[in-house]
Amino acid sequence: MAPPARPPRAGEDLEEGTGESSPPPRSPRASNPDCHEVQRKICERLRQTGRHDRTLADPTFNARFARHLERLPRRYLLDLDLDDKLEDVLLHWGILDECADPNKRPVFRARFIKYKTVPREDDGIGHDQDHEEPCQKLLEDLSLERRKIADRNDSLSISSRGDLKTVLLHEIIFSSIDKPKLLSRLTALLSEVGLNIQEAHVYSTKDGFCLDVFVVDGWKTEETDELIAAIKETLTQKNASPSNSTNSSTPEKIVDLQQQVGDYEIDLSMLTRGDKIASGSSADFGVNHENILQFYGACTKHPNYCIVTEYMPGGNIYDFLHKQNNFLDLHKILRFAIDISKGMDYLHQNNIIHRDLKSANLLLGHDQVVKIADFGVARHGSQQGQMTAETGTYRWMAPEIINHKPYDHKADVFSFAIVLWELATSMVPYDNMTPLQAALGVRQGLRLDIPGSVHPRLTKLIRQCWNEDPDARLTFAEITKELQDSLHHIEAPKGASRRSRAKMQKK
Repeated sequence: MAPPARPPRAGEDLEEGTGESSPPPRSPRASNPDCHEVQRKICERLRQTGRHDRTLADPTFNARFARHLERLPRRYLLDLDLDDKLEDVLLHWGILDECADPNKRPVFRARFIKYKTVPREDDGIGHDQDHEEPCQKLLEDLSLERRKIADRNDSLSISSRGDLKTVLLHEIIFSSIDKPKLLSRLTALLSEVGLNIQEAHVYSTKDGFCLDVFVVDGWKTEETDELIAAIKETLTQKNASPSNSTNSSTPEKIVDLQQQVGDYEIDLSMLTRGDKIASGSSADFGVNHENILQFYGACTKHPNYCIVTEYMPGGNIYDFLHKQNNFLDLHKILRFAIDISKGMDYLHQNNIIHRDLKSANLLLGHDQVVKIADFGVARHGSQQGQMTAETGTYRWMAPEIINHKPYDHKADVFSFAIVLWELATSMVPYDNMTPLQAALGVRQGLRLDIPGSVHPRLTKLIRQCWNEDPDARLTFAEITKELQDSLHHIEAPKGASRRSRAKMQKK
């Protein structure tokens, strides 16, 4: 069961890529810690340990330390565990300083934390053996608070039971230049090494770096040198892969783009430029449907590259719901959902998987018709066999993609369920979690709470579409039929009433 959802606060943006560094503030007072007071407490605790006298005696230490803390988000200061993880702040400081050297990026650190007992059938994704309620254990697994290291001997004695096994927990610390989708690529990298993410603490500094701390299981020994070597080797292999877009030279990309555009090449002088109203990813072309954003052409001549699409005056549905605070009646919910479902059915009929279906990629045109946009990560389902790459946006991502398992077009159906929940509630999915927390929750079976005010047929449809088993999810042809039947059902009484009134007037 998900925690109660709430309407987004004014000015709060929870879209992927903008809110990943921290969960929502706990309280107005807690969200504004005094940086100087935190620094004073840290220095006092460091002095009490007696291990950092030389560091603290440096006359430049306080000024440099203050600059370091100021560059970090406020959430970092709130997450500091001054009792158990005090010296981590010095470790993180050193890692960020090392990352400032381009020749040393990206920076990886790993250390063994503790042994942990889990149910054997959970294959390392279970919880500590105790008698707490399942919901409480799930919330603990998603918590960003640091856990105290358990005594190793106690863990080993408990693990002697046949229904439990012992796994090793390690901490992976990563830092580099912060870039869009870097977090998704990083979690995919850890998965390829065979690591399961149990906790995630991700921060973006004010000067453009990232500091990401993961608690993982899946590595079989306490030694970490080989773990770091395995991560770096996997990263090297990924960067050298022919499928990696960075492996293609820019001229080759332009030639390929020009071949795709063909007769749709547009002379830039024919266009009138105005203020920027939106942005999106590059895309492949060739779809034509009333609920798919219409592509008009592209300019592929250096130095001005652009694509031209039809104008959608209503903007995207994410902004329409969460920034403009619109609430939809059942008739409008069904109309929007039918448009989306028909467009997705067309894509799937043409063997195209969108892979990033979300409210921000759904645009409102004239008469509030909904059209699907942003095919930057879309691909044909027949390409290169089954897909396992982590592609999409965490709040809308299907569990099979999060778990890096083979997936197909049914992953789009799961994303549609989240969109339909948005339309029905006008709330941001998992708005009390960071995107990565939401992904870890979905991976363990967490689903959004559907309010009782949502129409029963919509509730049933949402649950069918976000089923854990992709084969149990409906197709978009079936979804469209169910939505149209629901629409006819709510319109029929109105029609019958109008006919009755007409007959009375005639008499």
